[in-house]
Amino acid sequence: MIPVLLVDDHPAICFALKVLLEKSGEFTVTSSSGESLIAQIRRDEPQLLILDLDLKNADGLALLPRIKQHFPALKVLIFTNQPVHVYALRTLQAGADGFLNKELSLASVEPLCRLILDGYRCFPGDALSEAIKAPGEPASADQVLERFSDREIAVLTYLRQGKTNKDIAERLALSNKTISTYKARMLQKSGVQELEQLFAMLDEEKT
Repeated sequence: MIPVLLVDDHPAICFALKVLLEKSGEFTVTSSSGESLIAQIRRDEPQLLILDLDLKNADGLALLPRIKQHFPALKVLIFTNQPVHVYALRTLQAGADGFLNKELSLASVEPLCRLILDGYRCFPGDALSEAIKAPGEPASADQVLERFSDREIAVLTYLRQGKTNKDIAERLALSNKTISTYKARMLQKSGVQELEQLFAMLDEEKT
């Protein structure tokens, strides 16, 4: 049996993935909400970690390099609602072995797990190729996002969800002032004056 640790704080998703993977008889699945994750990995010794980025009590993107530092041989599949064009390359650089958006069918998870366990890296090719733009081209939304730190990306994601500074500060264990600083830095890096302009830039890139 191949031990799998699923890190997601949505019980319905955990249940569905557990049923799906264990149905084959080759996987045994345990779950975690992301708290005390390093200790749980050390205790359970999974071969594959399925990690959501948007956790209530942890930042999945911040956890990823720590996980790979402690457990370099552990295979990691990112399974998240976060946008591919923003996060696929970042998670690859942080040590992930695959990336799958939750908008896709759950049936995609098992074959991807098998490929990753066989040593393949499974990322959306178009998302990674678009991260490299020809010199001299005007900066695209993706290139602007590349200038942001991982923490700024996390703040931006919450802002686009309509969260207030206070909400974001509580989720990321930061102060309101720090969130305001991140917002100011993102505006400066993107060359716009208002958050609405930044949101419009990102929405235009998708069309």
